[in-house]
Amino acid sequence: MALNENSEVWWSMKSILLVDGETEISDELARTLRRFGFSVQTAGTLERALRAVQDSQFDVLLLEFNLRSDRKARPRTGTGLEVVQRLRASGSTTPILMFTSMDGELYERASLEAGVDEFIRKTDGIPHLVTRLRVHFVQAERLCRDSQSETRNL
Repeated sequence: MALNENSEVWWSMKSILLVDGETEISDELARTLRRFGFSVQTAGTLERALRAVQDSQFDVLLLEFNLRSDRKARPRTGTGLEVVQRLRASGSTTPILMFTSMDGELYERASLEAGVDEFIRKTDGIPHLVTRLRVHFVQAERLCRDSQSETRNL
């Protein structure tokens, strides 16, 4: 079955924080995800991503491996792994999908070991990304229902 913006939208308005320093790419991806029914907020730097997560709750984080910093005095390029490590250290269980142009086993392994739930290459395309997002939302819904059912059975 082909995936398009007219597909079933039971996941409609699931919130995504899209973190990518490439503004043009980020804006286009956000528009596309919104057409699929997702609520999308963007952040382009390490600091903005961490502030957004602190200020709001998201159903999933969609994160680029390479990120810029807001620091003017000593600007640097960091990695999305810093966001992942800080979130996981704080106890966050929000699903994180690394959606990146970085390729290679080293990047994938480092991402997964840092706490990323899934590593997706941008070359895999938007339909693949939307499918993986849907899978995460289906799994979360299933876990929630199973947890509620177990609680009622106690």
